[in-house]
Amino acid sequence: MNNKASFKLSHLTYAILAGLLSSNVSAASELQAQESVEVIEVRGIRASTEKSLNTKRFADGVVDSITAQDIGKLPDVTIADSLQRVPGIQIRRNAGEGATINVRGMPQVTTLLNGEQFLSAGSLTKVQPDFTDIPSSLVGAMNVMKSPTADTLAGGISGTVDLQTRKPFDLAEGFTGAASIEAARGSYSKETDPKAMIFAGYNADSFAVLATVSKDEVTLANYRLGATNHGWVGAPQESGNCWYCPQADMNGDGDTNDAEYTYVSYGMVNRFTERERTGANISFQADVSENLELSADVFYTKMDDADRQRGLMADNAWGGHWQWQDQHDPIDRGDILASGHRLYTAQDITLNAPRVVAHSESHTNERQSTNYNVELVYKGTGAFSGKARFITADASRSHTENVAQGYLTNGLAHGLRRNEGNGPIAVNPNGYGPDTIAMRFNFKGEHAMLLPPATLQGETFGSNLSRYSVTSTYSENNYDEDASLDIVRLDGEYEFDHAHLNKMTFGVRFGERDISRDQYVLLAPLNNPVGDGSVNVMWKDQGLAAFDTDGSGGTPSASAGDLTMGYDNLITFSSLPEGWVQPVSDFGPISIDSIYFIDPKQLDDPFAFQNKFYPGNMRGTVPGSSYKVTEQTQSVYWRSDFSGENYRANIGFQYIKTDLEIVQNIIGDSICTSCPGSVAEDAGDIITDKSFSDFLPSLNLSVNLSEDVVYRAAWGKTMTKLDLEQIAGGLRISRTRAGEDLAAREGISPDLLIATNATMQGNPDLNPWRAQNTDMAIEWYFSPSAMVSLGIFNIKLDSFIESSIWTQPMADADGVVRREVSVNGLINGQGGTMSGAEFSYQQAFDFLPGVWSGLGAAFNYTYSDSESGRIDLNGDALPLEDNSKESANAVLWYEKSGFQFRLAANYRAKRLAEISVPYGMSDTAIWTEPTTYIDISASYDVQDNFTVFMSGSNLTEEYETNYAQWKDNRISQNIYERRLTFGVRGRW
Repeated sequence: MNNKASFKLSHLTYAILAGLLSSNVSAASELQAQESVEVIEVRGIRASTEKSLNTKRFADGVVDSITAQDIGKLPDVTIADSLQRVPGIQIRRNAGEGATINVRGMPQVTTLLNGEQFLSAGSLTKVQPDFTDIPSSLVGAMNVMKSPTADTLAGGISGTVDLQTRKPFDLAEGFTGAASIEAARGSYSKETDPKAMIFAGYNADSFAVLATVSKDEVTLANYRLGATNHGWVGAPQESGNCWYCPQADMNGDGDTNDAEYTYVSYGMVNRFTERERTGANISFQADVSENLELSADVFYTKMDDADRQRGLMADNAWGGHWQWQDQHDPIDRGDILASGHRLYTAQDITLNAPRVVAHSESHTNERQSTNYNVELVYKGTGAFSGKARFITADASRSHTENVAQGYLTNGLAHGLRRNEGNGPIAVNPNGYGPDTIAMRFNFKGEHAMLLPPATLQGETFGSNLSRYSVTSTYSENNYDEDASLDIVRLDGEYEFDHAHLNKMTFGVRFGERDISRDQYVLLAPLNNPVGDGSVNVMWKDQGLAAFDTDGSGGTPSASAGDLTMGYDNLITFSSLPEGWVQPVSDFGPISIDSIYFIDPKQLDDPFAFQNKFYPGNMRGTVPGSSYKVTEQTQSVYWRSDFSGENYRANIGFQYIKTDLEIVQNIIGDSICTSCPGSVAEDAGDIITDKSFSDFLPSLNLSVNLSEDVVYRAAWGKTMTKLDLEQIAGGLRISRTRAGEDLAAREGISPDLLIATNATMQGNPDLNPWRAQNTDMAIEWYFSPSAMVSLGIFNIKLDSFIESSIWTQPMADADGVVRREVSVNGLINGQGGTMSGAEFSYQQAFDFLPGVWSGLGAAFNYTYSDSESGRIDLNGDALPLEDNSKESANAVLWYEKSGFQFRLAANYRAKRLAEISVPYGMSDTAIWTEPTTYIDISASYDVQDNFTVFMSGSNLTEEYETNYAQWKDNRISQNIYERRLTFGVRGRW
């Protein structure tokens, strides 16, 4: 790959920096001594509420704030969980923990660290981090800025979140220390998870230092019930020309004018996520002179995690077996398909499954990031002040995926055979068969259930270990990512002695972000029985023929007697090492008779596992999913602040020039047999250089209608940085085994891997999201700890990025183009709106008598309506993805005599999870049903500086249910657990 020139400062930068520093030094001797600043210590719910309201009241724009209740103690367990209490913020969960956020229904949210960009290893290509990376104890406060100001780094369409760490000079003079130890346990995981935090700081008046270190381990239950992949879906017709359409009367009504909505695979997945997190923050501040202050910070995060799953899955084996459903009590959805067929759905289905597998899978990540910040601040008694800031960061992530499929079926029901040289036999000789297995998928109750037959062939289904064999194993979607970030920023401020004009703020900024990604699969060399040497194989699928041993010269076919992959290596469960196989009956709220699975922990190391059975595995490059991007930005801003007897205002602009160098790879010749076409030689680079500029004006006005009532109005243009993966990824073609039916129709081998669909992962021609934002609000602060506010907002999207589907010819694995397939990719959409209103109320009831004066409450509600310009299967307009039209929070708290209690509820209305385009259908909306999460926390100060505490998250074991198009067409569920935490916290 081509390497971009390293980051260099321009001559202008050097001139400004030299001028700023020289003026600082010359003015130093003329400054008077600074006035001492009172340190306000925030402890407790009431104190943090008052500080947050104070921040909001005197903010320069539309801002909401969250302040830690004590050192290392945000209101909730995770950063994202705390952010969801802010009006207009909705969160997405990963294994039950808050991972990403939306502001006013949009995920295009910039997250800053102490006012500037930083690197998060879990989300290197985006402007929003993965919040699961960051221990919450490292953060002291969070500001959510919903209206832009000229001096705030642009990058978010709907808002910007600024994570603020504690500063040493904010501590009381002398030594400050704090520590906490806690243990958490999940209702499903049954593991006791430790967490520890220690904080130490010293403020010597002229210099100060602090350090925070956090370490925790968690095991999170995260079950999946129902359709295993929302993209593997179709509407097979009773008659048609598509490769997946059966030529039969599927529902027995005497005609062939119907179609059934069906998924390729249904299952129940036992899934647990283990995370080990380490975080550290070190900060130093010193008065270099009377006028100069030096700050330095290091912010470090490291997380190793493994997502391990064991799933009982029934599927139609893809090729030609789409007539596998017997729908009970089907619902007639009408004549809504372009083909003219009537569509039927059902919640109770008998699956005549040609394949049933005990699926084991492990995804692992090793990710870490280090962000450095050095800042020199000039603060004097004159009109001018300023600061110079330098940031550098690096981050890396290594990701692996490893799969082992244990067949329970013998494979004959879908024509899958193995050949060890003596003719074709069942791929899993001892498995159930040769007929399909009648599995019952029922979603009429509270939870989705996949129920196998109680007995089969004279035994309890799944109870006989000798029935199982590892018929398929592979490792794909592995990648290594590295990123670096360098920023130089110069800011100045000039104050005016004027009746209305207070000051002007201005600055320049230069930044460079580099990211590279190398994706690979694991290839094993297998001996070539019909030639010299060996062939490299990714899908070690023992039913897939690859060697032409009958001398026909045609495409190999197990049915014709050709040798199959792993033909000499039958891997039965009973032959695996002791401890590798485990019986599992736990699927969250559903329990069935035990099924045997390979322990997914054995799959954490893909090389070790694959080499156990197929020695000599090596990396196989995936050029289309590997890339390098260099992003350089140059920006300048100017802002003027005004104030009068009853108003404050700021007006300004930010100008940003962005230069991108995108290095994609040309996909060369294939380097393997039985693997995706994307696994190939790197045949060179495609280098795209693009530039664009944004001029972003902004205006914020705050008017004091009375002593306690504030009116706000704001307008500004916003843009968000491009997700670098969305512009740099390549083309990925999905292929699957043709199967007997299609082979007969098209005269090809049933083992040929045929193109079914494709994904264009990157589009270098994409432009950023751009919008115009308008806000108005009125806020009434009727006590230091009470407020009620009402605001309205409108986000007019000038351009945005959306998924699109088109068809184009794609070659099968033999290089022959036989059909057009659907291609999913990203394009720029034009237009779209997001508008709504926010209501917020907070109050401490300190006017009540006696013990009741410790009560307090908070409530907020957000209405956010959006239009994406797309319509669903019924012709109804669709909103922007992941937006809930309504969301709300309610909090009841109590604080008195050292006792604290907090009960919080978060509600989110249904959201558009994704837009699916099933085979044979048009845009189909996948919705997630409304959810309400209940959390609790309590603490007691045994002594002034020693506290015992507990917390509970997701007390009601809330789960997420997804449905396709119609509310009574539920398709899947994500099951999360209740978590209880107990701990002690001390300070000195």
